[in-house]
Amino acid sequence: MIDSKLESSIKQIVENSGYSLYDIELLNENDSRIFRISITSLSGINHEDCQKVSEIISPMLDVYDPISEEYFLEVSSPGLERTLKKPNHFILSLNQKIEIKLNDKTKISGILTKADESGFYLDDKYFKYDEIKKAKSIFEW
Repeated sequence: MIDSKLESSIKQIVENSGYSLYDIELLNENDSRIFRISITSLSGINHEDCQKVSEIISPMLDVYDPISEEYFLEVSSPGLERTLKKPNHFILSLNQKIEIKLNDKTKISGILTKADESGFYLDDKYFKYDEIKKAKSIFEW
């Protein structure tokens, strides 16, 4: 779990750099710990954007160490197909096709037509966030 003070500091740095903070995750991948910061921008995210934010955030993480063990800092775009975990993720994905997996393991896809802090509409059906196990945006070519 990411400390709210650390998340707030990272968000401020990202926004002062001209981007939006999408998510912060602490993951285990291939026997390594990854501290992943996902950023977005209306004009898109490229490698240079990620490098810029990484270079600004890295010294702060040296002082305010988010975890006691060794980890790798990764700054990236959340990608075309993104995991939707927070109400803000749903709000940012309005009018996009998404797929949800309900707590009973039923999968449903449709257009995200409305979202707020308590739930969202997939086409014309309303769901509360606590009814779903997973959600992601779907990119169609």
